[in-house]
Amino acid sequence: MRQLREFAQHKPDFDQLNTRVVGISVDSLEDANKVWDKVTDKQFTILSDPGAVVIKQYGLLHAGGKGDEDIAIRTTLLIDEQGRERWRRVSGTVTDIPTSAEALLHIRETK
Repeated sequence: MRQLREFAQHKPDFDQLNTRVVGISVDSLEDANKVWDKVTDKQFTILSDPGAVVIKQYGLLHAGGKGDEDIAIRTTLLIDEQGRERWRRVSGTVTDIPTSAEALLHIRETK
């Protein structure tokens, strides 16, 4: 949640770089809407992907990661206008999650 809140606070910086922030969650639509409203202050889109269809397409599902339950792998991706992945950071821990400053730096480097 910290990363979502921080990215929302830096929306003008992403806008300046013509960059759209989108979160993808395996949570239900109702839970994703709560996050969109309360955590991101409606600054960017949160997609609800409870079947993990999109998450699987990016190879970000950890099968059996929580006992017998599959979980999404916390990852930050930069995808360009053509749909090509430009940067990927898989975070093993909460402290390893990239900050908005790190993401903005990578966006500037790929422009």
